[in-house]
Amino acid sequence: MRTRKLMTATALGASVLFSAGAFAADADAPKQSVGEYASDAMVTTKVKAAFVADDTLSALDIAVETNDGVVTLTGTVGSEAEVEQAARVARDIEGVKQVSNDIKVDPSKARKQQ
Repeated sequence: MRTRKLMTATALGASVLFSAGAFAADADAPKQSVGEYASDAMVTTKVKAAFVADDTLSALDIAVETNDGVVTLTGTVGSEAEVEQAARVARDIEGVKQVSNDIKVDPSKARKQQ
């Protein structure tokens, strides 16, 4: 189980780094310095890794985007408790200035108790 979480965190981190070129080339977006962009990418990676490490959250159901230290969470989870936990976890990450939580609740995604 731990290996699976590590692999998921690594894959999520790699996707952030490899998608850097696509976002950097966006002409309509406000320009960030290389340092600011790298800092935001690191915050995004840390938030996603924290979601993977949290047994109550599904990192695959929550998208994370960071701009100037403001983390935006989107996606769909099974309960309001998961929405609140995702925001709590994101706020605890170093470098996060603010969390915009746009996660929706879909009860059909609720996890079965084991």
